Amino acid sequence: MQLHCHAITPKLAAARTFTAPARCPSCDDWMVAPVSSEFVEGGEIRHHWECDACGEASSTVIALETC
Repeated sequence: MQLHCHAITPKLAAARTFTAPARCPSCDDWMVAPVSSEFVEGGEIRHHWECDACGEASSTVIALETC
């Protein structure tokens, strides 16, 4: 069985959101990989980061579109 969702056609820019590095909100250094990630019921992916340069913890949220 295949699920088809023509309403959601991933764009290159949107796909990069899932793998893109983030900048530290404190020191603006690049953070390459999150410490952990989680899927939140309701359609979000949360990435939890810790900056190697200053130790600041932060999170980013990616909202997923649903069909």
